[in-house]
Amino acid sequence: MRDLLAAGVAGGILVWGAVGMWTAATVGNYPWNAWVPIAYGAGKGVFLGLLAGLGAATGLTRWARRTPKSIAFVGALVGGSILGTIKDFNGPPAPMVYFMPPMPDERWYWSTMLVHWSGKIIAPAVVCAVGLAMLVGRLIPEPYPARLSVVANSMLALAGVGLLLLPEIASSFVPEVEGNGQHVNEGIIAALYCWAVAIPVIAVGAWRTWRLLRRSAPISALPPGDASARALGARTPN
Repeated sequence: MRDLLAAGVAGGILVWGAVGMWTAATVGNYPWNAWVPIAYGAGKGVFLGLLAGLGAATGLTRWARRTPKSIAFVGALVGGSILGTIKDFNGPPAPMVYFMPPMPDERWYWSTMLVHWSGKIIAPAVVCAVGLAMLVGRLIPEPYPARLSVVANSMLALAGVGLLLLPEIASSFVPEVEGNGQHVNEGIIAALYCWAVAIPVIAVGAWRTWRLLRRSAPISALPPGDASARALGARTPN
């Protein structure tokens, strides 16, 4: 379960960050704010990936033993797309370009909404769901592949580091801010959002990876007290 959540968050940062790159490339934003959709997309991917991981966990339940990967895929797809689907069916999103008025409802429903829904909500949710379904297929067999836990949580920590560095790296490629108003402050808000989301992601990923590596370390490599406790635990029946 924890591995699915870690993989879901790490994959969510990458997948929805890519959607943010698509948005940044196709929306005529202010030049100095061109990277802002990438930051919001990657930050949003943390929460959507977490929901996808929770949905994929349905493939680990007892009643899903016959088709665990199929059920995990459906659960992850629903989890990753449910919030965006609800928002899309409630009306057009706020414009990414600050000098544009909101889109009228008659222009949003239905073709524009379906293009947005299929490309920016369903497509990344499908990619994330495929990865999580494949992971569920690896988690079902016995014995449990403990190395996947280290890989999943290391990916979580690295994705968090990438999210933390994203504002600094992306903003270095855009021109200096000009003028004043909301569009100038948006870059600062997006950076603070990225950092606020990235710090707990890094902390959880690093803590989990450290614990897993410590647990899997050979007894001879541990301090004397820990080695004795591990040896005693290995001789004690469950």
